[in-house]
Amino acid sequence: MELDEEASPKPIKACFPRLYGKQQLAWDTILLTSRLREMAQLKQKIVFLHQNLGLLQQSVEKSEIPYDDARVRVMKDLEAQIRDASFNAEERIEMQLTAIYLAKDSLHVTACLLRLHQIFNEAEKQTNYHRNKLIRIRRRGLLQLVKGLLHKKIIVSNFSKNASKFDRKMVGCDNVLLTVLDQLTQQSTKGRQVVSIVGMGGIGKTTLAHEVYEHPSITSHFDKQAWVTVSQEYNVEQMLRCLLSCVIAASRDGGKDQLAESVYKHLKGQRYLIVMDDIWSTTAWDSVQRCFPDDNNGSRILLTSRLREVGEYASSGNSPLNMPFLDANESWNLYCKVFGKTEFLLVFEQIGRDIVKKCEGLPLAIIVVASLLSKIKEEEEEWKNVAKSVIGDSNDACSRILYLSYHQLPHHLKACFLYFGVFQEDYEIPVKKLVRLWAAEGFLRAVKHVNTEKVAMECLQNLVDRSLVIVSKQSYNGEMKTIRIHDLLRDLCLKEAGRENLLNVNVIGDEKLSFYKRKSQNLFSKPCRWISDTSECLNNQIRPGDKRFDKSHSLHSRFDYSRGFYFQALDELLSHLKLLRVVDIECGHCSNPCEVNVFASLVHLRYFALTHQCRNDHTPLYVKLFEHRNMQSFIVRGRFVKWDSSSAFTIWTMPLLRNFCVEQILSLETSSVVHRNLENISWLDPKLCTQDLFTRIPNLKKLGIEGGDAKSPDCFYNFVHLGQLEALSIREWWNLNHIPCSDIPWTTSFLPNLKKLKFMDTNLAWSDMRFIGMLPNLEVLKLINACQGPKWETSEGGFRQLKKLVIEARWSLEDWNAEGDNFHVLECLELHKCKHLQKIPNGFVDIISLALIELIYCQDSLLASAKWIQDEQLNNYGNTILVRSKNIKPERVNI
Repeated sequence: MELDEEASPKPIKACFPRLYGKQQLAWDTILLTSRLREMAQLKQKIVFLHQNLGLLQQSVEKSEIPYDDARVRVMKDLEAQIRDASFNAEERIEMQLTAIYLAKDSLHVTACLLRLHQIFNEAEKQTNYHRNKLIRIRRRGLLQLVKGLLHKKIIVSNFSKNASKFDRKMVGCDNVLLTVLDQLTQQSTKGRQVVSIVGMGGIGKTTLAHEVYEHPSITSHFDKQAWVTVSQEYNVEQMLRCLLSCVIAASRDGGKDQLAESVYKHLKGQRYLIVMDDIWSTTAWDSVQRCFPDDNNGSRILLTSRLREVGEYASSGNSPLNMPFLDANESWNLYCKVFGKTEFLLVFEQIGRDIVKKCEGLPLAIIVVASLLSKIKEEEEEWKNVAKSVIGDSNDACSRILYLSYHQLPHHLKACFLYFGVFQEDYEIPVKKLVRLWAAEGFLRAVKHVNTEKVAMECLQNLVDRSLVIVSKQSYNGEMKTIRIHDLLRDLCLKEAGRENLLNVNVIGDEKLSFYKRKSQNLFSKPCRWISDTSECLNNQIRPGDKRFDKSHSLHSRFDYSRGFYFQALDELLSHLKLLRVVDIECGHCSNPCEVNVFASLVHLRYFALTHQCRNDHTPLYVKLFEHRNMQSFIVRGRFVKWDSSSAFTIWTMPLLRNFCVEQILSLETSSVVHRNLENISWLDPKLCTQDLFTRIPNLKKLGIEGGDAKSPDCFYNFVHLGQLEALSIREWWNLNHIPCSDIPWTTSFLPNLKKLKFMDTNLAWSDMRFIGMLPNLEVLKLINACQGPKWETSEGGFRQLKKLVIEARWSLEDWNAEGDNFHVLECLELHKCKHLQKIPNGFVDIISLALIELIYCQDSLLASAKWIQDEQLNNYGNTILVRSKNIKPERVNI
């Protein structure tokens, strides 16, 4: 924690009331001088300790020691000792800093400062001890390495930089793919059918299901498609909401019965395909299968499961399809695909083929081990040692490969990887959220002149390149949006993080929970740094004076229903967790009004996020924010969260705050402070968007505005002060019926760096888009029920840099005219619920940059128009455009 020069004298001033007299004044001056001297000495010790630990960590990571089992164990033991000593010193330092911040008299401050000096001295001795021990180990290792060089020939070359830059389309199993496609689309069986794919973890069931789900023959055959990932820790209500969001492209509130009825009604009469991925129990199938009507029209359900009995049960007597292992050629092709090349030096090709053979056709094992090899130099001895580690049957080989990849990670990436264990199984993790969490936990190395987000993205890309995490969704320009982790790798995270006393996980009870999740009735039986709770069991775990949570740095809690007791327990817990850095809570409906206090005593808190999915305003959740000088991200989501907006003023006392996102900020007093770290703020009332505010947050990159009943769009004039703004979202501004045009330099100094713009639920005219088209660097424009009127005449020469256009016009747009030079570099066009629009402008034939047209809930005439553009571009320019469609209607109906 950085000691603030302004904040440090405050406890002293508080302890000495204002007294008049020369003697008292002199005494105060002596004390103040002494404290400042002690602070300066402590600062030097902090810098020195930080440098020593950094050098020690680099030495550990650079140690090249022969990979025999004995030396591997020695290094692992040393790493564990260094980690434990660092954690212990960190915890003791933070406890003393907390005590200083909350101290009520000078005696406590003095005692804490003395203890800090002692802690730093002890930490320095520990660091020297570990450094000397590492030197001795390296000397023995180098001697052994020299002896080995005298007897063994080592070939060295650079590893492939293209490694792991591969798409995850299926390799092999062509016959299974054709069989599944045939069973899903065959017309001989009209009744509803269930097709099941079974096989062990990591064999490629989900990959095959994705390939089928997006296959052109499938998207054109079915009226509606929906995908739900069930997982071992399933939740029926979540499953139903997921299905409903796919079927009607919107979320719905309600209990299980209402949601089930809604799913049934929207599927009734439709030919549908439902994919239920990663299902573990027959009860999970029974809980939702009544939602799928059988209208004798060829509807299908595709299941994937590790358990054959589940597939047989759901398939009503039909034999499940067994997912086969890859044969030798398919395995080698997948291995080469990971490397991005097919030619290797002979010695490395032979080692590679031996390793692939030992993977016994398991795709996950091949991908992970190939990614591991691609990250190390082509040294014969190292590759042979990897080959020696891959032994045993498929399950054992896969486990060894995964652990080998984990142990090869640099030290700072190990913490980043293990942190995936705090997330629920099969959870799609938003990349922005993960980056903020890593930063708050302190995992990221400080690099001069490089912002934290870039450092985090490099770490994440490293894990992706090693195939330890999977990119789920990407933006139009290839940037990662969401990621996920395979079940087997998540199991590794849980086991390893539990072994190192980093993570305690408590999940919703299920008879099939693996042993490490149910080995004790008291799941929070020992202290740990990260707590992940999805069962609301903390109600029964907290006791007065409880020490189990004293060292915890993060609390992650997710549940779907609360009687209110949880938040009472949360208040109790937060009041005792002095070292807490992260609070991340996702909760569903509460039966009683509740209150959450983000206590000022949490002086180390850096990340607070609360997502509340309350269905009505009868049981609101009240949130109150206090001053937190270390806060980096404060995020509160939920339409019925009531928070004390007057506490928004505290952002000026949080110098490290980067993200401040709440449902609606109705009041925000400005300050004399210029906040240079704040980059993201939402949702502001338009009346707060003043010149005074914007000039005090000069580095703002992302802004959200919620208009409500505001009548004046004058805030647009003040956007000229947001020179660094990159993303702007304006929502629910019912009275926004025009954009000011006079006195705004649209083509020059007005929002010069804006790349993403979104209007949602506004009443703009289509003609206003001529001003938006002048923005010089706009790349993404989303118009979600944003414009009124039946016709859009696109102005000539507009949108010169636009790459992605998304339009949802449920009630208005009927006619759209545009030429090719209106969207000169457009790559992606998405049209959702444009039920009155009959065709895409013919001018799109001449946009040679166009790569994707996506239509959802549109008319078949619009799909025919897209396919005509697809054919014309291919014939005229040789350009291949992907046309994706979902829920296309043959005639105009209410959607």
